[in-house]
Amino acid sequence: MLISYRRPHHRDLPHVVKFSGGRSSAAAAVGLAEAGVLNPDRGDVVLFANTSAEHPGTYDFAAAVSRLLETEYSLPTLWFEFCTVEDARRGEYRRCPSYRLVSRAPVESDLCGAAEVGECVADEAASRVPVESDSCGSGYRWRGEVFEEALSFQQMLPNPHQRSCTAKMKLHPSHQLLEEWFSGADGPAHAGHYKSESYLTAEEMARVYRSNGGNVPEEKFRGWVSYMLAQPPSRPEQKWADFTSVPAAASPLAVEGEGLWGRPPTEHLTLLGLRADEGRRINRVMTRTLFAEGAGGSRCRVKNQPPGEHPYFPLADSNMDKNDVKEFWESRRYEFDLDIPEGAGNCVFCFMKGTRDLVAAAKSDDPGRVPDTPSDFAWWANVEVKYRREAPSRIGSGTTRFGFLGARGASYSE
Repeated sequence: MLISYRRPHHRDLPHVVKFSGGRSSAAAAVGLAEAGVLNPDRGDVVLFANTSAEHPGTYDFAAAVSRLLETEYSLPTLWFEFCTVEDARRGEYRRCPSYRLVSRAPVESDLCGAAEVGECVADEAASRVPVESDSCGSGYRWRGEVFEEALSFQQMLPNPHQRSCTAKMKLHPSHQLLEEWFSGADGPAHAGHYKSESYLTAEEMARVYRSNGGNVPEEKFRGWVSYMLAQPPSRPEQKWADFTSVPAAASPLAVEGEGLWGRPPTEHLTLLGLRADEGRRINRVMTRTLFAEGAGGSRCRVKNQPPGEHPYFPLADSNMDKNDVKEFWESRRYEFDLDIPEGAGNCVFCFMKGTRDLVAAAKSDDPGRVPDTPSDFAWWANVEVKYRREAPSRIGSGTTRFGFLGARGASYSE
């Protein structure tokens, strides 16, 4: 596998592999590691952004790939999640977006770890959930908690025209993580205030919302923010060494610059698992790159991509399509594979998959489905009802509802 570097000095920049949990991005990470392209001493790192809306089989696969990258190639592989913290901004406390590192064991739940960590549960659906659970709170969330905290924070649903979920849960947290990773710090610093209790209430947030011209009924608004306010108001200091098995000697080198958004920005390569048959998606990323490069500083408006980030697509550079990725995994004969239904990757019932595929997936027989989680279609329908917006119709009488599929799309309940 190769990378067609656009500029000679890009070879020497830190390489950041964005691992989605799917076969394609995993093939990119493993293929580059096999070819010796990735170098931990350069500051290279593999990142997995957990949305908590993946299929249980995706988490199994992602954990196996992460172990392979660390044990065989000494590549630090970090899992992280979007979260909110409470901090003072402009003279008042408010919830602010942040992130936390997580281990590769799920947070202890009523399905796992009820008797003793490592014991399996008899329930057939629950048995598909990883059985090594984390009762200390540092494990990953898999019941939609991250997804709902993002909805509660922004008080709106994402849709095909505004994919705020990707920005909130993947892009922006990764920017915060890399800011600290490239600084040479031992890990993420404490985020939020230092009190154990919250300074905010739903009533106070509703008051501020109304004073700013918000017109959603107070009861509904309070329902929206209640989930976010139930989360911890701060995230303690964390250490990279607690979340990756790579020895401290392979920690990243400090990179000169003034941060991802400074002048000059910290330059690095982002390696994405887009294939040769995904040209339209590649073109969208590269178009965004043209607007972002050189647009650093506080006035930058391209918040989804730092000006020092250079996207690369090693699968496309190697002319690999979907069939080639399949052959890649078949030829390796690893003891693990991505064991999920066709189309269940990257947020199981994501609205971007389209109505036809969503209906087919909802009707399919999936033994790994866990009730009341994102692998269950009902979870998405319930979340949509809770967070959708309603407004008087601009055409005639009645009400327009803004759901996952937009103002004119069908609801998940339908």
